[in-house]
Amino acid sequence: MRDAPRCHIHLEEIAKLYCETCGNLPICVACMHGEHKGHNLHEVKALANLKRKQLSQKLKTLEDINKGKNVIGPKQVKEELILNASVEKEKMIKMHHEKDKKIMTKIQDTEGRRQQVQQEKQNTEKKLFDSLQTKMEHEIQGVKKKYEDIFRVKKLELNDTFEARESSLEKELAKLREQREHFERDKKELLESIEKQQNENMKIIETMSQHFDNVKKRFETLNVMSSSILASDNDWSAVQCIPDMCTAAANLLEDLKRDFPEIATLTDVTVNYKQYSFGKPSVVNRIYGMTSSGDGNDVISGYSPDELKSFIIVIDTNGRILQEKKLATGKEWAWRYCEFLSQHKVATVSEPNEIGLYDVREGSYIMRDISDVISSWPKSRDVRCVTTDSVNNHILVGGYDSGDVYVFDDQLNFLHILTLPEMIRSPHDIAVSDGHLLVCDYDRDKCYVTTMDGMESKLVGEFMEPNVEGSIFVPISVCSDKNGFVYVLWKSYAQSPNHCYLVQYNQDGSQVLTTRKLDGGAEVVTVVETSKGEKILLAEHDAQTVYLYDLITED
Repeated sequence: MRDAPRCHIHLEEIAKLYCETCGNLPICVACMHGEHKGHNLHEVKALANLKRKQLSQKLKTLEDINKGKNVIGPKQVKEELILNASVEKEKMIKMHHEKDKKIMTKIQDTEGRRQQVQQEKQNTEKKLFDSLQTKMEHEIQGVKKKYEDIFRVKKLELNDTFEARESSLEKELAKLREQREHFERDKKELLESIEKQQNENMKIIETMSQHFDNVKKRFETLNVMSSSILASDNDWSAVQCIPDMCTAAANLLEDLKRDFPEIATLTDVTVNYKQYSFGKPSVVNRIYGMTSSGDGNDVISGYSPDELKSFIIVIDTNGRILQEKKLATGKEWAWRYCEFLSQHKVATVSEPNEIGLYDVREGSYIMRDISDVISSWPKSRDVRCVTTDSVNNHILVGGYDSGDVYVFDDQLNFLHILTLPEMIRSPHDIAVSDGHLLVCDYDRDKCYVTTMDGMESKLVGEFMEPNVEGSIFVPISVCSDKNGFVYVLWKSYAQSPNHCYLVQYNQDGSQVLTTRKLDGGAEVVTVVETSKGEKILLAEHDAQTVYLYDLITED
């Protein structure tokens, strides 16, 4: 510690006072009446006590803040981040492994069915040949050529039949393999996203660690020096040193108040899914049908603002309109529905009883009046929904207040009526999934899965509605993806504005996988194929905008 200073004039005298007017110069009592007469003078002891009190208050503030500061050790945070990132990676890898396993199972099953078709073809050819051979043995030699010709014709017919089935299975295999490639790319992107988040958070933690270490060292140094000053009786040292310590304490206090991201958030690892919106089609008023065009674009149909007109438009994945077509139907509310049938061909129906095929390449359209094709079609019945069976190239049409589904071939020829189970009153929307028919019954507030073989359909299962207290929901749209997962759009008309939920189910509807509330109303949902795999296409209630989402993933 410093010795008590001497008077700057009377060097033999110990300074008892200091002159604030002259920059805190040490002076003796004699100077009070001399050179420093009339100046602002203070006793050293009183000043020292004041400075001690100020320093004690600042130290107490620092101690309180330091005790209340919730500082988790950077080492602990770093370990927690690494652990959480590792767990998230394992979850992501496990999820993709399970999906890959499902695809491989379908590939193996499809390969087996293809081999079975080939074997069936060989067996049928052999049976035919053996049958003809037996007949030939009982005929004269002159008619042998006749039966050989018959066999050749029959064989060609068989080839056409089985080649079509093989071709369909080949396409299915190609789509499954392509989907598997998309899963691998998505997994890689998601893992890279997790790694990037981890690295960014590690940098933040390192900066925090250095800052906290620096603050800790400064606080410890200040605490030691302050404790020494406060414990000393040397008033002059207190007067000289405490102002500097108070300044250091103020700077340290500011650094302690410095904001950093919440520690807990630095251990989180999240993956975001993209959302794409399309522009506003010029002819759209209300959308009732959406589907893929088969060439990477999408087809939307519904009711046009023009009176007695329905519309069909084709858009690309950026929402750009490629084609627009308005069609007169002779009905005030000409609601039109659509569904993908085959490459570049879309099946469409429009009220009251129109069925047609739209070519997305050139915009051509052929149609038939259902009442002209089906004699039993009631005059008062309007079409309500349409779907397609890609395996058999069939078009399935549902009507208002009817438990029947009308089946047509890909040339718009009527084939037969499929009678639905008696509990189904009126299909609002239908879709084909893994050889079963999905049915939204608007009147019953139910969604069912049924068989579709033969003329009589049988009930397989029922989908659970969203579990939302105080709401009554009706199913208004249904679709499925390549994995067989089913998506049902449920709407509550009892609430204002309308509440909509998109629910994902397993293949038979016995289990709810995911439930997502939609911010606005919605009318139609479908799954379309894009360059990045399958996506969910959804139309809002006001039908002025459609949105493209990633498929819902299991939580």
